[in-house]
Amino acid sequence: KRRDMTLRHLKIFSAVCRLESITLAAEEMNMAQPAVSYAIRELEGYYETKLFERMNRRLYITEAGEQLLIYADSILAQFDEARDVLRDIQTVTKVRVGTNASYGISYLPQLIAGFKEEYGQIPIYTLVDNSRQIEEKLIRNDLDFGITDYPSNPQFFRSVPVGTDKMIAVCSSDYSWQGSAKMEELIEMPLLLREWGSGSRSMVEALLSKYKKKPEIVMESISIRSLIEACAKGMGVLLLTKSVLEPYMKSHHLREIKITDESIVREYYFVYHKSKFLTKSMKCFQEFVLENR
Repeated sequence: KRRDMTLRHLKIFSAVCRLESITLAAEEMNMAQPAVSYAIRELEGYYETKLFERMNRRLYITEAGEQLLIYADSILAQFDEARDVLRDIQTVTKVRVGTNASYGISYLPQLIAGFKEEYGQIPIYTLVDNSRQIEEKLIRNDLDFGITDYPSNPQFFRSVPVGTDKMIAVCSSDYSWQGSAKMEELIEMPLLLREWGSGSRSMVEALLSKYKKKPEIVMESISIRSLIEACAKGMGVLLLTKSVLEPYMKSHHLREIKITDESIVREYYFVYHKSKFLTKSMKCFQEFVLENR
């Protein structure tokens, strides 16, 4: 008969993953090394799969182990959070919100200002990062809410559409290309793109995969500002959301290249973990966002 798994098993597994060592995990948890090894074997027996590969005296987590770690960290974090909240249920708690860069630049300041005006007593923390990083932090409960592209692991989340933005192509005001372009022509130009993991990069990559030609990427960056500066200096064509680029087009630093055969609409979603315990403060923020979308 297989033994049921407990929080203790998940804590041991999480520690072994983090420290990459059964010995170090045993020391940290004040346990005997054989007891830690036995707990890992129990987990592997329960799930009927290898969680670690042992090579040259080192532990390497398997793909199944990576999947279990996502669940384990989420369960452990939510357990601690529920304990803290239920001990003092009326306490005003901090709300932690992450957004992708495009939303963070264009819409987040106005959203937070409006929330603070209505709920000045609720402390709020915001993080601007790429969509993949925000999603990972939501899974690990490092953030309460995200406003991002549609999650790549939707089975973990509740996702509500909260807005759209158009992706456009721009170049410097004196760039050699004049007028509009088909997507196939755009691919042949030097491209400036966001880094892997960002929502805008994922959208561009999905679009480019429809064409057989390999794009000429001359710059990729986590910094939108550096991409805009490079574009303004004539280094290539930049693909980003219209709301981010509009001020630079109005100041005549950049001009749009109309894409004649594609319309790229980017959707933003309000995202949180399906198992997330929402405090009173979090519910206030959730309601505010959904009322003002």
